[in-house]
Amino acid sequence: MPLKIIGAGFGRTGTNSLRLALEILGYRTHHMIKALSDITQDPLVWERAFNDPENHPDEWESVYGNYDAAIDWPTVTHYKELMKKYPDAKIILTTRSAESWYKSMNNTIFMKMHSNYVEELPEHPRLFLKSQQKIMLDGYLKDDLSKSHNKEELCRMFEEHNEEVKRLVPPEKLLVLELGEGWDRLCEFLGVSVPGTPYPNTNSSGEGFEKNAEIVLNELEKQKLDLQKVKAA
Repeated sequence: MPLKIIGAGFGRTGTNSLRLALEILGYRTHHMIKALSDITQDPLVWERAFNDPENHPDEWESVYGNYDAAIDWPTVTHYKELMKKYPDAKIILTTRSAESWYKSMNNTIFMKMHSNYVEELPEHPRLFLKSQQKIMLDGYLKDDLSKSHNKEELCRMFEEHNEEVKRLVPPEKLLVLELGEGWDRLCEFLGVSVPGTPYPNTNSSGEGFEKNAEIVLNELEKQKLDLQKVKAA
């Protein structure tokens, strides 16, 4: 199944709210939450693609085949290749100020990376997050996690990435969606009606991040129980 929407915006730019919005609009949407919580997905597909971008096996349908849209990390790392794989897809660049993005990253993802949080996770999300540390932000944190404290460099990378997306994606296929926007421009871009429900507003703090982590762990436990039932049948 070809992707209809590809997200080119870094995580912590309103991607979880966008995920929920797209699901309200009827799009089955891949997001880091899905990669973390779906044990049927190979957590290393994206790392293989990153390490060998020219010659890696085409495994994209194995992770995106059941989805109409894909946003957030790990998708954003590979947005250019995915644009070639799914040439009819529309591109959404979620963004915010570089300073506020870095602050949000520092309060959530970077903070978890510097703790024992990842090591204490079940095998599937642990493998996925370790793999993502090697490739997110173009591998900037791969060998030295202390680089997450380099605010100036990371803000520069954030801004350069956004400018690259604007430069490479044809204007008619690109929507630049600022953090805090509602339905209007998104629905116009997708050619759908504005739903009669407020635009989702979620994951705006560390508390929201923890809630998503709880959702992932609960889903993993449910899948584990389902597998046990199948084996016992």
